[in-house]
Amino acid sequence: MSSPVHTGNAPHDMRGDAVPGRSVLDTGLVVRIRQARVEDSATIGLFQTLAWEQTYRGIVPDSFLDARSAGSAAERWAERIDTGSRLVFVAESFDGRVLGVASTSRSADVPAGLPHLELVSLYVDREAHGAGVASSLLTAALAEDDAHLLVFSCNERARRFYAKHGFERRGDQQVDPGTGLHEERWVRQLTVPIHPSR
Repeated sequence: MSSPVHTGNAPHDMRGDAVPGRSVLDTGLVVRIRQARVEDSATIGLFQTLAWEQTYRGIVPDSFLDARSAGSAAERWAERIDTGSRLVFVAESFDGRVLGVASTSRSADVPAGLPHLELVSLYVDREAHGAGVASSLLTAALAEDDAHLLVFSCNERARRFYAKHGFERRGDQQVDPGTGLHEERWVRQLTVPIHPSR
């Protein structure tokens, strides 16, 4: 999924009884979600690079994927975490393996009608699909806030996921300049806008 986790600084520790040698899917284990630190940047950069390979190889141009590197991605994530331009969270299995990453940004300068909070990224390891990792990350990232995101039109799984969680498509498709793929703006508005009296 392209486009993402949000709580306070305390991690969400939602684990069952760990069973050594078994995966999160075998045990039904719910992962721990915590806010990312700068020292997580290399792991997050590698995870994002692999997630793009898993999801978009054969969909986006090979030249785009081949030009991506975990090293440069790690540098970008380090800057985002260090400056606070993004709030970044990771989902981990009981043995510390990263299963998902999400990030949000908040801006006062948004087009009219859009919430200030944007879900910028949400990546989940393919092996953890269907295990509730994405839902846990989304809940941590957004809480009960209104939010918007961009999702590739071809990513049916992501579009179904966001619809399930209260997002609706808004506006026309646009073209992502990096990949050339069509993408859509999706918005979740849980609060009723307050309009000044006329």
